Amino acid sequence: MTFEKSNESPHHFFTQLAGNWRGTSKLWLEPDTLAGETPIVGTIQLILEGRFALFLYQSSIEGEAQHGMFTFGYNTLLDRYETSWVDSFHNNTGIMFCTGSEIENGFSVLGSYPDPNGGPDWGWRTEVELREDKLIITAYNIMPEGEEAKATESILTKVNT
Repeated sequence: MTFEKSNESPHHFFTQLAGNWRGTSKLWLEPDTLAGETPIVGTIQLILEGRFALFLYQSSIEGEAQHGMFTFGYNTLLDRYETSWVDSFHNNTGIMFCTGSEIENGFSVLGSYPDPNGGPDWGWRTEVELREDKLIITAYNIMPEGEEAKATESILTKVNT
C-alpha cells in the first residue's frame, strides 16, 4: 500500500488513506524531550467526491481527552497540497492553514501559528506519509530563528472493519 507518485494522482493517494486508523501518538514540548506517548484513533473519510480527505481523531495528553480535525486536499490550479488543522490542544481557537508539495510516499505542508506571548510567529511543518501499511503523520515546530524540532508523531495502522 505504498504511494507510487509516478503512477498515481494526489487524489488517488487520498483514497488509499480512507478508513479507520489506530496507533500511537508521541508529543514533544521541548526539543529532543519526549513529553508523552498515548494511543490515538481516527477515521479518514473522503469528502466532496474525493476532492478532499478529512481526518477526525482523538487521543489524550496527560489523561485529558484531545480531539482534532485535519483536512487535506490537492489544489490542481496551484499544483500544491493544502491543509487546515484544528485541535483541542495545540491551536487554541485558531485554524492553521498550510500549503506544500509532494514528498516520497506522501506530502509535506508548512504553516504558522502565533506565539501566545506576543513574540514572532512560529512555523509548523507536517509530513503525511503512507509507508507499507503505516500512516505516519509527523509535525515539526519551526522556531522564529529557523531551527526545527519534532513536535508530534503519530504512527497508525488501518483497522479492518
